[in-house]
Amino acid sequence: MRDTAFDVTFDSQIIFRSLLDAMARPGSILRLPDVIITPPVANKYPLILLMTLLDHEVSFCVSGHGDANVNADRQAVAEYLGSNTGSKESAIGDADFILVCGGSSHGLIRRVKQGTLEYPDESATVVYDVGSIGDQGYDGHDEYILLELSGPGIAGKCMIAISGMEQAEIEDVLAVSNYPLGIDAILSDRYGNIACIPRSTNVRVM
Repeated sequence: MRDTAFDVTFDSQIIFRSLLDAMARPGSILRLPDVIITPPVANKYPLILLMTLLDHEVSFCVSGHGDANVNADRQAVAEYLGSNTGSKESAIGDADFILVCGGSSHGLIRRVKQGTLEYPDESATVVYDVGSIGDQGYDGHDEYILLELSGPGIAGKCMIAISGMEQAEIEDVLAVSNYPLGIDAILSDRYGNIACIPRSTNVRVM
């Protein structure tokens, strides 16, 4: 069903500027605007990002795996995104954009498009729905993984803490990264925070 609360022109411009800033400064934590939508799942922010990025010229995949409730959510999210963007759902190996719910694709992320040496920009962008994102001063109560980032756009090194994402998933992302090939990752938490890890970023699990 079409979500008329999302302003494709105004809301998308604001969100896209935030996303470009986050991509230019890997590991920096930015806050998305509190756009009012009625999504089929609790965390609306990854969907707001994808409603900005998707259109009829690109494809997407929602990674859902497990029990009946998870698969029902996956289908509801896919229908919501398709209705609101005109984008078509495809298999994970063919998708331009991928939403990973629950912090793990259960190994499926290894199948995504990683680009080619001739066309590295044909790699996939993956949006992760995570619990929370913090810096090295993170003091939340959830278990978290601490990452050290370095590379273009980072002055020296920076630290980022992520809860609600499995370490095995991070290791899978690193396994498919061989710059200029690899994937661009966008982390989006339930508080509206986002952080980006482009494929040009060096990542070390602490």
